[in-house]
Amino acid sequence: MKALATVALVLVILLAGGAITSNLLSSDLAIQQTTDPSGDFLTATPDQAVAFILVTGFIIFNVIGAGLTLLIVFWVLNHQVTAVRQQSNS
Repeated sequence: MKALATVALVLVILLAGGAITSNLLSSDLAIQQTTDPSGDFLTATPDQAVAFILVTGFIIFNVIGAGLTLLIVFWVLNHQVTAVRQQSNS
């Protein structure tokens, strides 16, 4: 029964994510980069370049922070396991 509830929850989450994605793709969220037919749509404006650098820095900072947090948690857990093993050997 618990496994069935878990599977149902996962399916509901997947369906909700699909509905949200479908809604976002059907709306007009695209920004027109240029009206020049010979313009390059791969060239970023200065505002877009700054936004990209800021978002990339934010993501890297958070990934490093999460890694350091996990490092500390696992180090403390390993320290406790080592202490218990030494106590049981004594």
